[in-house]
Amino acid sequence: MSFIWIAVAAYLLFAINGVVDKFLLTRAVKHPVVYAFYIGITGPLTFALAPFGLKLVSLPDFFVALIGGACFVWALYFLYVATKQTSISRLLPIEGGFVPFFTLIFAYIMLGERLTGSQFTAFTFLVLGAVLIAFRKDAGGWHPRALGNAVLAAVLFALSFVLTKYIFDQTNFVSGLIWTRLGFFAVALSFLIPKKNRRRIFQAPKETTSGNKILYYGARVSGGLAGFMQNYAISLGSVTLVNALQGTQYVFLLLLTVFLSMYHPKILKERITRLVLAQKILAIVLISFGLYVLSE
Repeated sequence: MSFIWIAVAAYLLFAINGVVDKFLLTRAVKHPVVYAFYIGITGPLTFALAPFGLKLVSLPDFFVALIGGACFVWALYFLYVATKQTSISRLLPIEGGFVPFFTLIFAYIMLGERLTGSQFTAFTFLVLGAVLIAFRKDAGGWHPRALGNAVLAAVLFALSFVLTKYIFDQTNFVSGLIWTRLGFFAVALSFLIPKKNRRRIFQAPKETTSGNKILYYGARVSGGLAGFMQNYAISLGSVTLVNALQGTQYVFLLLLTVFLSMYHPKILKERITRLVLAQKILAIVLISFGLYVLSE
């Protein structure tokens, strides 16, 4: 099952991106629509892969591809909104619980995907680990809007992944990647319709320092590679299991935030007490066991 380790490598890069995104959304980019726009607008760049196997698809499949890509950018938008409303260490792991759950449902209904006994066991441990590593009891609790945006993002991510898997099943990997990315572009253009969005989008590069621009473009390169690897893993294996492996992303995320919070405590908050440490260790054990069962 080579798709497992491809997905794990992708989630390492996504963890790095999550930390960078939180930093930039706090310090440099003042509105989530700006961030989502500049990611979505890169969609047509995948046409560079056209010589490696681009094929036409039927009109219904083309619209499915557009919807799948569009759902992903809208999911990013709501994720970035939630990112500005709560801590990244609380938010992204929650996605690790909800995205696999909704993916399991959508894949069952739309793709007829069924997990074997051992795969379902692995799925359960991976998702439980992701939820446990996310759970955090503090005085403030969840901001209702942040939770709502996080759940909506999870639904849209799951729908995007399942529709993308459907397209991969209908054509080859290169074609599926290109046609779904046109959906990225369509949503990015729609962000330009409101005048206030246009002002925010076109003003952002002028207000951003050169250092933050380098950080942003570096993150987009690593994020693009992570997305490529994640989609390739989905094309090779179960979309449900690939999303369940998001738990590994939050192990990487935990390690990164603990280290970097020493240097940027106001942006990347991660307090570790003995009880919290025990909780995190148990979560990592659950995720590791799920990964072991899946790889057997």
